[in-house]
Amino acid sequence: MAAETSFIEANDLLEDEEALRAAIDERGYLYLKGLIPREVVLETRAQILRLCRDAGWLDPSAPLIAGVWSGRQAYVEGEKEYMEVYRRVLDLPSFQLLPHHPALLGLMRRLFGCWEVLVHPRKIGRIVFPARQEETTPPHQDYPLIKGTARTYTVWVPLGDCPRVVGGLAILPGSHRDGLREHVPTRGTGGTGVRLEGDLEWHSGDMEAGDCLVFHSYTIHRALPNISERYLRLSVDNRYQLASDP
Repeated sequence: MAAETSFIEANDLLEDEEALRAAIDERGYLYLKGLIPREVVLETRAQILRLCRDAGWLDPSAPLIAGVWSGRQAYVEGEKEYMEVYRRVLDLPSFQLLPHHPALLGLMRRLFGCWEVLVHPRKIGRIVFPARQEETTPPHQDYPLIKGTARTYTVWVPLGDCPRVVGGLAILPGSHRDGLREHVPTRGTGGTGVRLEGDLEWHSGDMEAGDCLVFHSYTIHRALPNISERYLRLSVDNRYQLASDP
C-alpha cells in the first residue's frame, strides 16, 4: 500500500547552511516555496507555450499562459512530433538560463559549502499532456541516468502553478539512505524504474510557479499523472554537483 502526505517546507532553513544540509541528508529532499521569482518562471513558461501553440497543441480561444490543451493528438517524449517541438524548446535562451538563476546557484553553494558548483550542461524539460497516463514516469533514482558522483542534486521546477491534478512529483523520503537500487525496464517516460514493496509514504503536494524540489541522486521519486483533462504540465529538472567531483 502507498500513502501520501504533504511536502515538508524548508524555507525557514535557507539562512542556516548546517540545518539545510541536515534536512536534505535526513529526508533526501528539500521543498522550497517561491525560491525563484514567479515572473522569471512564467516568462519561460510563456515562451515554451508559444511553441506549443504553433504546433497546434493549445486551444487558440484560451489565454496562452493557461496552457489549455487543444484536445487533438497527445504526444509523449521520444515521439517525432514531440521531439520536433522539444528541440526548439532547447534553443530558448530563457530555458538555458533558468538553472543558472542566482537563487538556484546560491542555494547550491550553501548546500555544497563551496562556490565552485557545476550546472550539468544537459537541461531537461517536460511537456506532459492530459492523456497517455500510462506513460507517466515510474519510481526511479536519477543516478543511473547521470553517473559521475552520487552527490548530485536535481532541482525540479514546475513552469507554472502545478496542482496535483495536473501532475507533479512525489518523493519517497529517506529512500536515498539505502543507496543505489536495482533498476529494471519499466513502461513510462525514462523507461526504467525500481521495484517497491511494503507500506510506503510518499510526499507530494500542489506547487506554484517559483517553487522548487531539490533531491539527492539516490532519492526515489516518481511523476504524478496529469488527470486534468485540459492542461499541459510544463516542468524542468536540472542537476548540480561540485565542480571538483567526477
